[in-house]
Amino acid sequence: MSLTLTIVSLVIVSIYSILIIVFAIAFIMRKTVKEVNGNSEKFVSIIVAFRNEESNLASLIEGVFNQNFKGDFEIILVNDHSEDNFYNEISKFSDKRIYLFDLPDSLQGKKSAIRYAVSKAKGEILVFTDADCKVNESWLRIMISEMESGDYQMICGPVEFLKSQSVFSSLFQLEFLSLTGSGAAGFFINKAFMCNGANYAVYRESMIEALEHVNDKYSSGDDVFLLHYLSMKQKVGFVKYLEANVKTKAPQSLSDFISQRVRWASKTSGYRNSFAIFVAVITFLASLTVLVSSAVSIFNAHFLKIFAIIIITKFIAELVFMIPVCNFYKKQNLIFGLVPLSVFHPVYIVLTAFLSLFFKPKWKGRKIS
Repeated sequence: MSLTLTIVSLVIVSIYSILIIVFAIAFIMRKTVKEVNGNSEKFVSIIVAFRNEESNLASLIEGVFNQNFKGDFEIILVNDHSEDNFYNEISKFSDKRIYLFDLPDSLQGKKSAIRYAVSKAKGEILVFTDADCKVNESWLRIMISEMESGDYQMICGPVEFLKSQSVFSSLFQLEFLSLTGSGAAGFFINKAFMCNGANYAVYRESMIEALEHVNDKYSSGDDVFLLHYLSMKQKVGFVKYLEANVKTKAPQSLSDFISQRVRWASKTSGYRNSFAIFVAVITFLASLTVLVSSAVSIFNAHFLKIFAIIIITKFIAELVFMIPVCNFYKKQNLIFGLVPLSVFHPVYIVLTAFLSLFFKPKWKGRKIS
């Protein structure tokens, strides 16, 4: 039994570590974009589906209007039955490029709001972000330029957490960078499997086609299921350019973080992308291996050496990956949090995986499906 556990544990962690090293190499080898054209003849629709975002909408709209993008665009805002005074914030803007729509009573949820927004948008290119985001002034220019110059049908950009008041703020930021970095690396090895709904663009025709096929069973995953579908048929890409970065609000507490991760984990059973499934499974198994081997080593001193090999191997691989990722985001100071994160990471991965099977947290006052 001990020998079998040893072999299985070492094989799982080795596969996981090799995967992370491959991600690191891909991230390092991909050159950062340096020169970007600021012109585009294509009309762009910026789409924001929101619910109860009174405190954030004005800041986002101001950020969009401060763009140095030289093309024409509109802002499509779709209100998903908000219960706050969001209209007071939107009414501060008289710009005719803003179009506000209320989601019909028969519809609810972000996916329905996005579909509704697409039906109202006039742009040839659709750009998506969230109401609680902060956008750089070069964001739109870079996203559109890279999309056109690279002949992509869908392009995704970098996203990071804003610093929060939580005592876990640094860990939340570092962990989120590991996700966005992994997602970027997937693009770089032509195995796109993950993106973030706060920063992506897609051609309208491709979006309409995809909406007929993407999975609507789950509350979240509008971005990932879209990516999975289009990556099988079209050219998709990731913008490795920090000026295209979007910053989004981080969870304010540990319970908020776990709820968010449970919501994200709940959609993995709907994956049809083989590489996405592989990454999810090997990450879960590696985390489970760490927890099981730590428990076994408590009762079996001879297994302590194996546990040490597992922990050190996994940590080195993650360190090799996170150094270039943190360098790209100019968050080198966060790398020191990798030690506590390496302890926290296996626990929350296993916990959220099991919780997602039977616990459905609320999001925006609604239980996820």
